[in-house]
Amino acid sequence: MRKTAKKNSKIQDSREQKILIIASFILIVILLFSASFFMVFFDRSFYDKEFTKYGQYDELGTVGVRKTVDYLINYLTSENTEINKIQEFLGFTEEEKSHLEDVHRIIRTVKIMSIAFAVILAFIMVRLSMLKDFKTSIQRILFFSGISTLALLLIIFLLSLNFSSFFEAFHNLLFPQGNYSFPSQYLLIKLFPEAFFSDFAKKMFFHIGVLSILLFFLGSPLAFAFRNTRRH
Repeated sequence: MRKTAKKNSKIQDSREQKILIIASFILIVILLFSASFFMVFFDRSFYDKEFTKYGQYDELGTVGVRKTVDYLINYLTSENTEINKIQEFLGFTEEEKSHLEDVHRIIRTVKIMSIAFAVILAFIMVRLSMLKDFKTSIQRILFFSGISTLALLLIIFLLSLNFSSFFEAFHNLLFPQGNYSFPSQYLLIKLFPEAFFSDFAKKMFFHIGVLSILLFFLGSPLAFAFRNTRRH
């Protein structure tokens, strides 16, 4: 009876371990994408390069563009939902403000979900540490997180080769109400043309690629074997 109970307990632990490992690398894949997005989103040097490259500084003025972008970033990542009360947004039309409100809600949702997923991942790590072969579990999580992210990144990259179609499909998915298309003279379009978002995506993909390759190698048997060799 005792042997049977122990055997059943081991089977349950093994199943739980597998479920936690799968959940962990799925969460890490999502977190890698969200982290890479925010890495580019908050990168002021990226905006400077883009606005110099596409002439926004020449057309609209360096100081004005930088202030507007600073207010946009602060608004889109804040809890403030009263966009019409922000004096610095007077240059935007009502249609543009409506779109920015939608973007604000999406970024807020991504931020909340990222924090929630990070907390869940931390709890999973604690639980895994209580089960057997914790180091092996970590190795598998890192390895499969890296390779899964790379595979997903490759699919998205291939889909984005025709960026105009990809950009349109992306907006249709996130903004089904259709309030994302504006005339070329609108301030949002002048600040952020399609080429800007293409460069944004490329830099984001670069960050995702670097992080996923790092995880892949950290979780590879070779890396673990190297660390074990150094200890002995």
